[in-house]
Amino acid sequence: MSDAPVGFEHFFTSSYGIHHSRRVNGDGSVSYAASQDVEAILDHNKKLATENDGWNKTRDMRRVASIPIMLLMKWQAEEGWDAFDPHNADRLAKKLNDPDYAHLRTAPGRIGYTNGVMR
Repeated sequence: MSDAPVGFEHFFTSSYGIHHSRRVNGDGSVSYAASQDVEAILDHNKKLATENDGWNKTRDMRRVASIPIMLLMKWQAEEGWDAFDPHNADRLAKKLNDPDYAHLRTAPGRIGYTNGVMR
């Protein structure tokens, strides 16, 4: 499959659209790679960002962002933090408020983090 990096063999695609590939190295060890086409996710985010304010009908929950799984994995591998860990909520809020990550947002406004709660 063409989604595999050079030298790797594609072996499955997950239900999230993540393409998993592997390579057997000369010493017998195995290397793995994963990739994901995120364009559809980002296009959907752009549509949602202008659709409404993100609040549900009862206004007790708000949609704010949609982050591709591969980006979450990249942050964990390269920056050493887990976006799902509540202890990292302040770091996640900072990322989502950064103009460099505006393409992840699905509703207008800033995300706040005070007293241990993301708002």
